Amino acid sequence: MSVHLVSALDGGDFYSETVRLGDLNGDGAPDLLFTQSLYGSREISCLTAATIHGQVLWQVGQPSADNGHIYSDLPVQLYDWDGDGVNEVLYVRQATYAEPEVRGAQRIRERAFRYEGRATMVVLDGLTGRQKAAIPLPAPADDSFLFADLTGRGRREDLVVKDRYWNMWGVSHAGEVLWHWAGSPGHYPAIADVDGDGRDEVFVGYALIDHDGRVLFQHDWGDNHQDACYIARLPDGEWRLLFGNGGVHCLALDGEELWHYPLHEAQHVVVGRYRADSPLQVAVIDRGYPRTPEGKSADLYLYDLATGREIWQRRQPQGGWISAALPIRWSGGDLQEIMVYERGAGNPVAIYDGAGEIVDELAVPPEVCGSYNGNPGIHLCSHADVWGDSREEVVLAGWRGLRIYANARPLAIPTLYNNTGYHGM
Repeated sequence: MSVHLVSALDGGDFYSETVRLGDLNGDGAPDLLFTQSLYGSREISCLTAATIHGQVLWQVGQPSADNGHIYSDLPVQLYDWDGDGVNEVLYVRQATYAEPEVRGAQRIRERAFRYEGRATMVVLDGLTGRQKAAIPLPAPADDSFLFADLTGRGRREDLVVKDRYWNMWGVSHAGEVLWHWAGSPGHYPAIADVDGDGRDEVFVGYALIDHDGRVLFQHDWGDNHQDACYIARLPDGEWRLLFGNGGVHCLALDGEELWHYPLHEAQHVVVGRYRADSPLQVAVIDRGYPRTPEGKSADLYLYDLATGREIWQRRQPQGGWISAALPIRWSGGDLQEIMVYERGAGNPVAIYDGAGEIVDELAVPPEVCGSYNGNPGIHLCSHADVWGDSREEVVLAGWRGLRIYANARPLAIPTLYNNTGYHGM
């Protein structure tokens, strides 16, 4: 194992399990945006911008350690929204839940029977946190959103916004609602210009929707919702649409299912080039107990994208029922690795190579995750090229702190190891 601890942040009341990364102070290096929300909802209560070493740049809202826990994905992103070369922070401010639908002892609030007013896409200056713009949205549209080119602007300057599980809207850069789709959008869509017309299509797992809202195909998958979806293109130009629900599915552009593996709950489906013996592969996490029979742990699978052939399977430690996977450029070479995190209390983050071997493990300090209501806190991971050396570092976030880890192995950069005043290589 060869890992370097880049940054260790602990103890602040503004930390959270949800962290977005991007340059906010204009120095060209990634910064951190800690996002807190009221548990059981997607109501954002505090945003804190900080450098990777913990220097606070600005804060909007009132921080509270109790609001650092994640219930679901949160509607917040970093992006150069106005094309001025500087990132903005965009987040959704909810409409009033006049008659909320409330579930369980934790009072989960995913939608309302009746809303008052509209939701708002708020645009903040990345450097100062001051509000720059506000874009009205349909009242229920306060879940995940992503940037897309729906209007042929030549850049992803429009929005695709969804509610929790029932609706999705295409919204122009100016705030015009272009279309509405009712169905089962699942957790997060995927976008790509799959027909080559200069505008993005939207894939939600059971349906492919054209830039203008026209449904290109739609399947009925009963009571299921998609937990993850991905759009990938093979070297021969053929597109593949992948999603996970009870299993992992691979579709052609016309909706034909090309291959399928029945699993208990395929929560993460990520395409990458992890091996050199085929163009692209698919890493899938199948969740474990309590979503599966008692004693069943989560499993990591690797499939060949073109054929659906299972390449290998790796059992995860017990207790990691919310295990998740991400592709990461940990080594900086032509091939990617697979990062698996939240593998149960006390278990490290693992980075697998394409052969299914663990090449590094990263500690999850208990002071980062703490405990909540007597249970171990969770952690979420993301990645960014913090050093600018073509390798990606791991950003591990919990409700009580954050860690950034780097690969400490020497990276062979030809202009450095063959150093001369007469460059010809």
